[in-house]
Amino acid sequence: MKNKSLKIMLIIGMLLLSIGGTSLAQEPIILRMTGLTGAAGIGTQAAIEVWNANNPDIQVELEIQADEMGWQATAPSTMFAADDGPDLSWWWCSPTTQYKDMIAAGLIAPLDDLYTSEGWETSFPKGTLDYFTEPDGHRYAVNTDVVWTPYIYYNKDIFAELGVEPPTTWDELYAIGDAATAAGYLPLSMVYEMSMRSHLPDALMLRSWTEEEYNAFLVNSWPNAPEASLEFKWTDPHGVRIFQTMKDMADKGLYGEGFAGLTDYNESKALFTSGKAAMYQSGSWEGGSSGIPSVVDFEWDYFYYPNFEDTVPYGPVGSWVPNCFIAFNRPNLEAAKKVIAFLASNEGAAIYGEASGLPPGQIDLPQEALDKILNEPIQRMLADVAEMGAPALYESAVPPQLLSTLKQASDLMLTGSITAEEAAAMMQEETEKAREG
Repeated sequence: MKNKSLKIMLIIGMLLLSIGGTSLAQEPIILRMTGLTGAAGIGTQAAIEVWNANNPDIQVELEIQADEMGWQATAPSTMFAADDGPDLSWWWCSPTTQYKDMIAAGLIAPLDDLYTSEGWETSFPKGTLDYFTEPDGHRYAVNTDVVWTPYIYYNKDIFAELGVEPPTTWDELYAIGDAATAAGYLPLSMVYEMSMRSHLPDALMLRSWTEEEYNAFLVNSWPNAPEASLEFKWTDPHGVRIFQTMKDMADKGLYGEGFAGLTDYNESKALFTSGKAAMYQSGSWEGGSSGIPSVVDFEWDYFYYPNFEDTVPYGPVGSWVPNCFIAFNRPNLEAAKKVIAFLASNEGAAIYGEASGLPPGQIDLPQEALDKILNEPIQRMLADVAEMGAPALYESAVPPQLLSTLKQASDLMLTGSITAEEAAAMMQEETEKAREG
């Protein structure tokens, strides 16, 4: 009888375990993450799939946002601010996307402990670390990938026909332009909106300003700008030279005739890839396997704009580093930070980079990982950046009204409506207005 009762009790116990077993096991933490469609989303998705496969206790549900501009404009004040908002996200950590506003509102959590524990202080170049360091000394995000600009891509066959080599001085660059024009080629193609009015000034800022000046102009438009940064003005000779050089390039025919109408990205690129233009200004993304190499049948390479004789460049190109991962101040913050630690690790970055094709921001990835992610030209670019640096681009750090004024001043100056000195004065006036709020 006792044995029978014991058996019944064992059976009942087993039934209870089978029915309620899932409640006895620890439930996984479910994190909500948002990301952007396209290459960034593909890379994030690939890395999250690996995380989920290896971490059953912390699972991430990734929501890809298709409306880039709509999400960018509204998420900080709606989705991210909501009580049931995401735990972490891919984002653009720049002033124009309300990143600093979210920091001020306490939405985003500092990641300082991860920078220490994960060794990010040595994983990223100094320019990236400086960019992500806020005035309060904290870092609230970590870089996901990086693009560099501008590069001058050139048709090696045309250069051989002209008997010229990549220039080392501005006079040599102008001479190449003359030779190309005489032979029936457009010397230098670039998108007017993105390249001539934005990335060309970026290149000239890096060369005309000293390192001290450049860093000052990244911050001297902000209300809390350091006092030392205010002594540098756009109307100084190095500031005027930025605009004057843009005008010189136009006057010497480097852009060709009717350059202001060249606004279409594909048209600008096609002039180069079809062999009609000798040179093409763009960014590192065009050197990747899905860029120029996939559409040309001629030999090509790249070079950097020449330096000025009286300054030492603060890097040959600038970095667009705002692409980032952020974690929100929510109950699952520590779990979210663990996921971000993986995404920004060498393993996570390699998965992200291989799937997306975007160059990783880290400079310490093993060579075997880089060989899988990057083609030979991009690897050379990465090596140059690691050696010479690539500071954050001016456009990634300043208020949006300054970029608008830069483009307006460039338009007026290139069309001859104002002088280079007057264009610089416009920028100085807008800088002071922005600082005064």
